[in-house]
Amino acid sequence: DLDRRKKIMSNHTATHLLHQSLKNYLGLHIQQAGSLVDDKKLRFDLTHYEKIKQSTIDLIDSEVNKIIRENIKLDVSIEDFERAKADGACALFGEKYEDNVRVVSINNFSKELCGGTHVSKTGDIGLFKIISESSVSSGVRRIEAVTGIEALNMVRGYNNIISEIKNLFNCS
Repeated sequence: DLDRRKKIMSNHTATHLLHQSLKNYLGLHIQQAGSLVDDKKLRFDLTHYEKIKQSTIDLIDSEVNKIIRENIKLDVSIEDFERAKADGACALFGEKYEDNVRVVSINNFSKELCGGTHVSKTGDIGLFKIISESSVSSGVRRIEAVTGIEALNMVRGYNNIISEIKNLFNCS
């Protein structure tokens, strides 16, 4: 199912962008503590000690969308594990890696070890929108987000709600 696969690719690449943006705005202590990527949404669990302020979520959301609009071509390569780490590639704590690893780089923004499927260019993602931030356990937060048509449908839904409220109160 090509359409489903493209949505998964968009959500997966957006997860990498989100991860880096979280580090940029919250600090280098941020580590991935779990994730889910499917055709409807992405979920990213991260190590962090407090609720993330809405103003910070807005900044993260904006930064991810900026990188998407820049339509950056992803660079995917096979590299020696130690060299990739030395060059700044993000690896998951506790994971076992082979001597040669697949590295997914998005310009000077993000560089991660990853065997998953991705879009060719960041612009292929379309729109990115964080839909929730919550606590999973002590020191672990969860962010859920949508991309592409799912994000557009969400925005349309919000606009429909606003229209209904305006009609109810007979105002603009």
